[in-house]
Amino acid sequence: MSNQATSELESQRQRAARNQSLFREVNERIEDLAATASFSTFICECMDETCDAGVSLTIEEYEHIRSESNSFLVLPGHQVPAVENVIEANDRFVVVAKIGAGVLVAEELDPRKHGGRE
Repeated sequence: MSNQATSELESQRQRAARNQSLFREVNERIEDLAATASFSTFICECMDETCDAGVSLTIEEYEHIRSESNSFLVLPGHQVPAVENVIEANDRFVVVAKIGAGVLVAEELDPRKHGGRE
């Protein structure tokens, strides 16, 4: 892979992590509002900034995903192998982890690490 191609891929990974981190912040607010519900609808945290698909999860499932700064919730088929690895999957959702330059962006933008909520 050329240096230019590598640089473009790393830029794509960073953009994906930024976009997905924004969706994660929305889901943090959803979790706060739904703390007593059995199931709640969270927003798909895929890299498609126009995606607003809902994913039904228990608070425990969401907390499991959020236990790592580099874990994101996406719908099956919304994962992008060039920017993330699948770390868990079931019939309702997929958990992905950023790779390359996206890892640091995901860590830096984790509201639980830098927003005082852990």
